[in-house]
Amino acid sequence: MMFNAGLAALVIMSGLFILPVVPATAQEQRSYCPIPEHGTWVTRGAKPKELTQIEVTSRCEDDRVFIRARAFTSCIPRDCKWGWTDAFYRADGSLRVELKGFYGVRIIDMRLFGDQRMEATVVADPHDPRLVETVTTHILTRRR
Repeated sequence: MMFNAGLAALVIMSGLFILPVVPATAQEQRSYCPIPEHGTWVTRGAKPKELTQIEVTSRCEDDRVFIRARAFTSCIPRDCKWGWTDAFYRADGSLRVELKGFYGVRIIDMRLFGDQRMEATVVADPHDPRLVETVTTHILTRRR
């Protein structure tokens, strides 16, 4: 094969570089596991019915990531526990869990700030049409 200096100069000057397309291996395609949100997240000083803790678990199976979360809200005499529910990433990068209960639904969107802080926006949507939807935001820290 003969080297063409003119073509090489044109390619370099135009910034056009032709690289071979190599299919990624299964390991390169695999999602990060465990996910960065994996763990227990807590907040202090919650008022009654407000978020006190979120637990997020993730596991990998056949190159797929399965995420579950559950939340705890401030109740008397001890915190109320919402059951484990599948969670998913939204297009904006936040992690969402939709907790369905007898009296309403809690939608929690979680977004990390560094490795030790998480913002959780909670939409409480009661089933009773006489009650209004509430939105609260909480800053949680990773439990060690």
